Amino acid sequence: MQSIETEAKTVQEAIGLACEQLKTTEDKLDIEIIQNPSGRLFSIFSGKKAIIKATLLTGPRSFFDDSALSQLKNMLEKIVKQIDAAAHINIDMTGDEPVFNIVGDGSGIFIGKKGNTLNAIQFILNKIRLNQFNHLPHVTVDSESYRSRHKSSLTQLSKQLAEKAKKRSGPVSTNLLNPSDRRVVHLELKKHADLITWSKGEGNLKRVVIAPKKK
Repeated sequence: MQSIETEAKTVQEAIGLACEQLKTTEDKLDIEIIQNPSGRLFSIFSGKKAIIKATLLTGPRSFFDDSALSQLKNMLEKIVKQIDAAAHINIDMTGDEPVFNIVGDGSGIFIGKKGNTLNAIQFILNKIRLNQFNHLPHVTVDSESYRSRHKSSLTQLSKQLAEKAKKRSGPVSTNLLNPSDRRVVHLELKKHADLITWSKGEGNLKRVVIAPKKK
């Protein structure tokens, strides 16, 4: 994933610069705040600026052929059949990304606790994609509509935290989330013009912080 660091007087201005440089929109960026001025007045006298690291979550759509997609599908089927010999794969499209849907016995065996098994399979498949079919876009692996149900849950959580941040007039945060889940939260809260969101933490799992914009 492409990442850049930008700095400006405020976090929001730094995010705007990142959007311009990466030629994208805020909802397609994972934002990590490296330095945040304590306040507007303080930043004026101290010269301290906001510094962020912006990572592009999705790039422009790449051309891909059915042959490569079919080969990747066959590789995934070999993996899942080790778990359930009767399982098979269907391919759908969500926006620009292929979705590999694992059809099993309905027991949730391919999902695992909190989607951990599904995420592990998706991680492995995308590693294979990068090594052998790097012209393909990022692929999503789903089973029993888990992704849509999980997204609905995240959307509802985002709304609750948004209201909490507004009532508190201060920041609130999610639990540790992976990049895909953080993107859902960022995108949902982008609808609230009076709020700002950013990611905080180290490594792949980070929290999303939601706070009212300073007037």
